[in-house]
Amino acid sequence: MGSGATEQPVRSYNVAIFERQAVEVVQGILKLYLTYVTPRDLFNRGFDFYNIENLDSEQSAGYQRILEPRRSRRLSRHLTEAFDKGYANLPTTIFLATENKVDYDHHRSKIHFETDDVCPFSVVDGQHRIAALEGALKDEPELWDFKLPATMAVDLDDTHQMYHFFIVNTTQKPVDRGLAQQITSRFTRMQGVQALPYLPHWYRSQVDAGTDDKALRIVQALNEDSESPYYRRVRMANDDSRRGRRIAQASLVNTIKDHVLTGTNPLSSERDIEKVIAVVGNYLKACEQVFVPNTDRDNTIAWSTSGIWFLFLISKWVFSAVYASTRVFSTDGLAKVIKDALGELDEEYAVLASERWWQRGEGASGLNRASARGLGNGFLEALDRSRQQEITL
Repeated sequence: MGSGATEQPVRSYNVAIFERQAVEVVQGILKLYLTYVTPRDLFNRGFDFYNIENLDSEQSAGYQRILEPRRSRRLSRHLTEAFDKGYANLPTTIFLATENKVDYDHHRSKIHFETDDVCPFSVVDGQHRIAALEGALKDEPELWDFKLPATMAVDLDDTHQMYHFFIVNTTQKPVDRGLAQQITSRFTRMQGVQALPYLPHWYRSQVDAGTDDKALRIVQALNEDSESPYYRRVRMANDDSRRGRRIAQASLVNTIKDHVLTGTNPLSSERDIEKVIAVVGNYLKACEQVFVPNTDRDNTIAWSTSGIWFLFLISKWVFSAVYASTRVFSTDGLAKVIKDALGELDEEYAVLASERWWQRGEGASGLNRASARGLGNGFLEALDRSRQQEITL
């Protein structure tokens, strides 16, 4: 076999021989081999190279989680779209385990075994990557030679395999949402991103839209404005400090994306981000002035996740009312619109106008998205009534 050839299992009668370059790693009693596998290994119809034992809730058998088709389809699409541009990659290793032993040639650094003696391997980690590869093969046959990094654990019984699955999946931590927002924001601003041969379609659209970048800039401004209710109260990405009652950057960014930088909010059409930042800042100061003028910021639910979700929910209606009338987005101008609406509230929604209701431990402490929507609808009706009264002949 030439140096540039792809190593593949060699079939001999009804037995397949697996031989591949590998690095042996011994960790205590655990013996691992770092190598790679290809779809030709994984999906060879002559033998079962691997199996996946999902947890059976009735029989208490297996240990794998249920495959999420949506997740594997997303990976499949990434592979097929990126392949032509040389960007098809799944760099992290899958973890395969067997209770059997294998031969290892230390001089040639090669692992060697007959599949009938060792397979099937149990998939401890990586079932979604394997499913993604299988799905991608339908659209891109050249992926049959794709090299998927693999860690093979040998001489490992079922109990130890399940133990490693538990450790791998309970100790690893996904990327923090706030950090992901920061990265997306940087991608939006970086000119070099447009020159990249490939970005996943779903991520390209997210970067191009720029909403993560705009929302993050708004949050950063709120956190740095000494007059803002959120002055130094936002826990930014990679900030381990837990002092005081603070809202996570990720929650505030997502709320702004959902309720401000969306087509239903007239402010979303404003291209000048500095004006958007100023309007949002004035709006929150107006909310503080109207809803909780005499309450310490630590003692009100207004600046918690549920409180801010409600305040931004009604922001689109407040902004629409200002756009349709004065177009003056000062703190006092926004406060007047909110006050006028509170003066028209039906009795069942009158709690919104009570400063005490907004204090921690009072009614607003039980605010969730469902109840916030109900109160929001009540506020909208009151806002409509307050605007109708302005029409004169």
